[in-house]
Amino acid sequence: MRNIGTDSSTCANVNKNVASGRKTNDVDAITATNVDVSAGTGGEESAVLVNVGGRGDAIVFSDEVESVPSLDEESDDDDDEDSWNSESEDEEEDVDEEFDELFAERLRILADCRALKNLAEAFLHPEQPVKAIPTTFGRNYFDRPSAPAVMDDEDADEEAEILEDVENLKKAARAYLHPEVGVRVEDTTLFGRNYFERPSAPEVETFEEAEERAKILAEAAALKQLASDYMHPEVGVKTTDPTLFGRNYFNRYSAPETEEDEFADER
Repeated sequence: MRNIGTDSSTCANVNKNVASGRKTNDVDAITATNVDVSAGTGGEESAVLVNVGGRGDAIVFSDEVESVPSLDEESDDDDDEDSWNSESEDEEEDVDEEFDELFAERLRILADCRALKNLAEAFLHPEQPVKAIPTTFGRNYFDRPSAPAVMDDEDADEEAEILEDVENLKKAARAYLHPEVGVRVEDTTLFGRNYFERPSAPEVETFEEAEERAKILAEAAALKQLASDYMHPEVGVKTTDPTLFGRNYFNRYSAPETEEDEFADER
């Protein structure tokens, strides 16, 4: 037998959004009724039938909590809102595309109507003169009917190379068939010669060899001067550089003591 009463639920594991820790008799609040399901299942287990604000029912057992999909509506509100926003954006894009298509179609229709109007006026009023744009009387100098045929750059280059090869072959055939004809040289630069590479030109060192030779001679002169000073101490020292007698104004002995930049900045 199934008994439905108004006893309060003894289940302690109730959803926070369902029971909220208190009982109330308000219409929008949560009401619980004790449902005896022992007759149907053959046991003594009882369940609680919970009404949530008139939106759906939930069955809560003593050892578990089982809810119907109606209780998950609040948790899915954000997902529904995001999907609704995306759908609305897609609809707006579709509306914009349809508007652009309609506007373009409208412009084409208006252009056709204008052309038909001009044609009707010209047919009904042949006495009116024909109005033409001045640029229609011009012509292209290069595309006129009497213009000579013009080749592309690639064709012109190819033709020039072919003619040059034919001319070279003609000269080779004439030189082979008429050996009695002397050789004719048309390029005057062939008779010239290089001044630096002529057979009688002196041997020229490379830049590296010249630098090495100059270093060797400088070292030999320094050694010669050192040997002369060692062998002849009676000869006085000759100073030819006048800058040796100068002195640094900032490093003289009587100069005031100066600090370095780092110490001065730190001070």
